[in-house]
Amino acid sequence: MAHARAAGPPRATSRRRWWHLRQRWGMVGLFEVNQEHEFYHLTCMIKEGMHAAIQTTMETSGQDTPAAVEFLVKQNHEGFEMQTFAASVFAKLRRSLDITSDEYMNSFCSEDCYLQFVSNSKSKADFFITNDKRFFLKTQSKREVRFLLSNLQAYMDHLEKYPHSLLVRFLGVHRIVIPHQMKYFIVMQSVFYPDDRIDIRYDIKGCEVGRWTDPDTGGKPILKVLKDNNFKGQCMALGQEVSWFSNQVRVDAAFLQGMRVLDYSLLLAHQPLHTDELEGKHSFANLVMRTTKRQRALQHEPGGTQNCRNSLSITAGSCPTAKMQSTWWMDQIIATLWAS
Repeated sequence: MAHARAAGPPRATSRRRWWHLRQRWGMVGLFEVNQEHEFYHLTCMIKEGMHAAIQTTMETSGQDTPAAVEFLVKQNHEGFEMQTFAASVFAKLRRSLDITSDEYMNSFCSEDCYLQFVSNSKSKADFFITNDKRFFLKTQSKREVRFLLSNLQAYMDHLEKYPHSLLVRFLGVHRIVIPHQMKYFIVMQSVFYPDDRIDIRYDIKGCEVGRWTDPDTGGKPILKVLKDNNFKGQCMALGQEVSWFSNQVRVDAAFLQGMRVLDYSLLLAHQPLHTDELEGKHSFANLVMRTTKRQRALQHEPGGTQNCRNSLSITAGSCPTAKMQSTWWMDQIIATLWAS
């Protein structure tokens, strides 16, 4: 019996390892982190730790708490310790985005499993998404987290000056301390939430070397992010938004350059139009109204929805190379740049 018990963990480890390899070889996309998944126990700890961290933020809301980015909250749990950096700073940012603590809690701490996002990116980081696909969690190195925290005040000042900046919204920085192991991870607002109508995504860096992804999915439900060379021969008509968009890209890029950040991308997504949009009724007001209805459960106000402001409605008929009418969402310059 003792021998059987001792042999159990290696078999379980081997099974998880083979499961992981099959997933890596076979597909790129979203996978539920269930009990058979190699990261299931890690995500359970994250979920438990996030619940306590968010609860503490809710209980201390309105109190005089340190706002310094160096401020660290440590919370002990069975088998691990959850550490939260600059909690009040990130809570302020979430409030500015109309993300309530209850919404944040419901996304991270529901009974539903997290999802793992396996992409064709060269990044070695692990990506997880809350089950409602609203928030991303990304593992980071100590160096990357230190860089983010050292520039956090400048980042907050930039967002306050440019509330419709295309920069990704960082919503939290945490560290889980497990015996003989330490994991850093950041929380980001999902760029393409809600994504029920999005059928194609691009990661644009502005260069051509190595910037091609085979779009063929082999009939599998694979989520592929295409790159610069995949976008060749296509164009977007931005209309009256072109001046704002071009200026905001320049401003955000200058901010990143000032911090000596080199690696960043512009994420684009293609979204087919509704019938009324195809008939020429796709005004900005209608777009705001439709998006508001879809997010009513999230209690977003029409004037405060970030995705509404950063959405660009185009008529592809005005572009010779386009083959259909569509809506392009241009939400954010994604900051894997912070890892550079």
